[in-house]
Amino acid sequence: MGLWDSITNLPGDLVNSIFSGIGHLLAGFVQPLFDIAKAMLTVNIDPFHFQNLWLVIITVISCFYLLIFLIVGFKFLFGSYDAVQRAEAKEWFKQALLLVIAVNASLLFYSLLLSLSSGISVTLWNSNLENVFSVQNLNATDLLWLLTLAISVFLTVITLVLRQIFLIIGVMLFPIGLFLYFIPPVKAYGSAILQLLGAAAFMNVLDVIILIAVQLFWTEFSYLPYINLLAPSLGFLLVGIANIVLVFFAVQRALSSAGVNVNFAELGKSMIGPAMMALA
Repeated sequence: MGLWDSITNLPGDLVNSIFSGIGHLLAGFVQPLFDIAKAMLTVNIDPFHFQNLWLVIITVISCFYLLIFLIVGFKFLFGSYDAVQRAEAKEWFKQALLLVIAVNASLLFYSLLLSLSSGISVTLWNSNLENVFSVQNLNATDLLWLLTLAISVFLTVITLVLRQIFLIIGVMLFPIGLFLYFIPPVKAYGSAILQLLGAAAFMNVLDVIILIAVQLFWTEFSYLPYINLLAPSLGFLLVGIANIVLVFFAVQRALSSAGVNVNFAELGKSMIGPAMMALA
């Protein structure tokens, strides 16, 4: 009888073994993603590691210093008999001095900005958040929830990697943004660049706040059967979506500052509507 039970239960045991194996593979896939996400949420790049890129941009920008001061000199020369033009020339001269100081110190300012961002994230971080990044709480037999968690974490890691890449590009964009910001005719473009970099710099702070809220939800509803998988899945899904929404919002604000009005909601409707009609 025991042998017969073993034979009849063999297909079910085989299926359970396969699902359990897949579950353990997913858990093994999630743990490195947890480690990457945790590192990228609490540590930013060091801009001084990319100082050579910054020096290239500063060298190019320095070529325009003489031109700017020539413009200021001509404004003083031809506007000396006009009070309005003299005031405008003084404003240009003040902006030119601030431009030189800000651009040449831009690497330090950028480093301080990223240090502030990571400092806030580390300050907000607490030991309870470690539960969100631990596979010890995961049950490998809950394959569907585990797959959802793996997709959510993978989405979040992609957005965080893209953020780090943009922060590296920001080493070159930040002095360009400052340069444009202090030139009145193109100030809007400089403001747009600085807004994008500011949003990217503090994206990790928003992410940590979301994970703290998820941790509180986890603690409050710890009696639920699937909370160990539901909470981190929900948390990382919200983080990934929040990062994407923040990027679109920052781009829209930046374009608006530059005088380009783009409504992403209307653009999305105009693209999705015909696609849905074609599918129908």
